[in-house]
Amino acid sequence: MPDFVRVASVSDLADGEMRQVSADGTDVLLSRVDGRFHACTAFCTHYGAPLATGALSGTTVVCPWHHAAFDVASGALCEPPALDALRTFEVKIEGDDVLVRVPADADEHGKGVAYRESDGETPGMAARTEDDRLFLVLGAGAAAGAAAEALRTEGYRGRLALVTMETRAPYDRTKLSKAYLAGDAPESALPLRDGAFYEKHGIEVWTDRTVTGLDADAREVSFEGGEPVTYDACLVATGGTPRRLPIDGADLDGVLLLRSWADAQDVVEQAGGAERVVVIGASFIGMEAASSLNARGVDVTVVGKSDAPFASAMGADVGRVFQRAAESKGVAFRLGAGVDRIEAADSGGLRVVVGGEALPADAVVMGVGVSPATGFLDGAPFRRDDGGLVTDAALRLAPGLFAAGDVAAFPDARLGKTVRIEHWRLAQQHGRAAARNMLAEGDPTVADTPFDGVPYFWTGQFGLSLRYVGHAEDWDEVVVDGSLDDAEFLAAYVEGGAVRAVAAVGRDQDAAAFHLLMAQGRTPTPADIRQGVDLQARL
Repeated sequence: MPDFVRVASVSDLADGEMRQVSADGTDVLLSRVDGRFHACTAFCTHYGAPLATGALSGTTVVCPWHHAAFDVASGALCEPPALDALRTFEVKIEGDDVLVRVPADADEHGKGVAYRESDGETPGMAARTEDDRLFLVLGAGAAAGAAAEALRTEGYRGRLALVTMETRAPYDRTKLSKAYLAGDAPESALPLRDGAFYEKHGIEVWTDRTVTGLDADAREVSFEGGEPVTYDACLVATGGTPRRLPIDGADLDGVLLLRSWADAQDVVEQAGGAERVVVIGASFIGMEAASSLNARGVDVTVVGKSDAPFASAMGADVGRVFQRAAESKGVAFRLGAGVDRIEAADSGGLRVVVGGEALPADAVVMGVGVSPATGFLDGAPFRRDDGGLVTDAALRLAPGLFAAGDVAAFPDARLGKTVRIEHWRLAQQHGRAAARNMLAEGDPTVADTPFDGVPYFWTGQFGLSLRYVGHAEDWDEVVVDGSLDDAEFLAAYVEGGAVRAVAAVGRDQDAAAFHLLMAQGRTPTPADIRQGVDLQARL
């Protein structure tokens, strides 16, 4: 074993503080909580963000970029989107010196390091050595992948199958419109786990399987061209189907969608030879696609019905911050008008007709939202007209049947109403929570765990990164702390006198602190935001 090395003085850190230190060249996150020092991996195991620039409350640290949460004392993963836990290191105090011992391979833990089965296991959850049950997870996206992993780490040892209509195991869909489309990430960076992971942990991946029906009473799933399968517990995490506008020309060659790996490959192929692309839709997928295509040197025009990008989600003032950033890089906008039709141009390519104006394009990317992929449950009592599946607080649809991710319309205790939210990280949170309740069902000694996670999403485009914590649909006002003009602000969405969500640009640490405060039921008030409250101090 290597020797202990001095990394700091006891007096360097006050209680509740953390900082990144060096242990003979190895970066370590050192924290002090209730008088005890803890040392662990300095960087998030998701995308490598420096955790010292996040927020710490108790022993929980929240990553500043994508809000993965870890326990600095044990290293345990508390919240996604990270998949793996942190490594922890021995600490000892000698006088005023804080010493840490790190192994030679300390820097190797992170993205791509082998999963450790002990990560995330629940103390007291006995491992099952004999279990003839079958748990089905319908889907292979964020919710499905997180659920499958959680079932194993929580102790389930029966048969477990991920079922997907795609040809691939779970992959990082968030990269499709960002790094992959921009050419900054290769295909090899997309899978969440390699094939050996699923084999090692006994997770069957059924690809090219289209679900055609589900009988909740019989606990039976039907498949296209295959025999029905009876399950003991099932999670519906089938995600969304991208919409096409009901206009003439929407199905022409060169009019592309962006949802799946195959979709992204089509867009990349078309963009390779394109000079001009029209993006229909000024919400997050459309704007991210526009940013990535612009980074490839393509002339991009964004068309949208709203007066500003993602105005319905965050208001026109915040949306215009991103519009200005896009325009500074040469992107053009046609806003406040719908698309009349798409037609083939006589000289080749396409023309997108907007308010009588014809916009020439070599390709068109349509990003106008998704519909829940739940047609196989048509007629079920828990399926709404919009395709959402109404769950109880435990994400249950019926005995033995649960829903997670984009398809789930679940009760939000903070808002006091049922919501359906299409966020990658929330889908992962749903998957982990549903897995625990799937295991608890039928066991009278284990109670349901109501889902109470804080929603969060992020977007990066045109050199700006936005963090959005909470959920607000019908806000009364937006209170801004900071400067919209300088793209450095915290915008709070107020409904009924309470802050329901914040959007942050250039304020990553504040967004992480707000996340922790909201989770603890200590959400700042509108007056706090107006007065420029120190969110770090509040923790």
